[in-house]
Amino acid sequence: MRLPCVLICAFSLFLASSTFAQERVTTIGIQLKPILSSSIINTGPQNQEIEDINYTITPKIGYAFGMVIRKGFTKQISLETGINYTRKSFDLRITDDLSILEIDDEFSYVIYEIPVTGLIYIQLGRQLFLNTSFGLAADFLPSDWDSGNPQYYHRSFRTYWVLPSLLANLGFEYRTEKDGYFYLGFSYKRPFTNITTAKVGIVDDNQQIVKQSSFDILGNYLTVDLRYFFHENPERKFSRKR
Repeated sequence: MRLPCVLICAFSLFLASSTFAQERVTTIGIQLKPILSSSIINTGPQNQEIEDINYTITPKIGYAFGMVIRKGFTKQISLETGINYTRKSFDLRITDDLSILEIDDEFSYVIYEIPVTGLIYIQLGRQLFLNTSFGLAADFLPSDWDSGNPQYYHRSFRTYWVLPSLLANLGFEYRTEKDGYFYLGFSYKRPFTNITTAKVGIVDDNQQIVKQSSFDILGNYLTVDLRYFFHENPERKFSRKR
């Protein structure tokens, strides 16, 4: 009975003393995050009917990419920040039950994101780690957006030029001695309020907007996270001279 306990303790000490710890390591990484949409996280299609006109806005697969900066404080805790370019796209469909009107178009939002999250590591093997993080993100919306043609009008009005969001992440990280860190995970983002209000309407023969509809675009999303961190050596400790 004692031998398994000794082996477990020895294995635990081996993991704790791993050379792949994040303590005193500051590294820079790059990431690509395809954006997924689902009604489970309130990002499914939105539909409204104004008299005989039916409006539907459906989120499409988007993406985000950017730079990540990670600062390690202990072997289990780090802080991450950086900047991301995010592009969210939507399909817009307008149909009229009483005529042959049928419009299919799309529009996109460009958002810049600065996240700040705290990370906790759980070591699963000598080089494999489970990461979980939670924090906030500041989303910068540079402008309102509009699109349209002679048949319809669309304009999305941003709620504010900067919006806070909650950000949570879970993933796996494989660390090498000289070739950096490779990461695969998932992130969930939820803004504190809707990011825009989209106004959509039909344009009549006099170029006047009629039968206008309004949609609150929430901005929630789930991403698949692909990251690579460059190799960096631990920072040296400096002792004070007496």
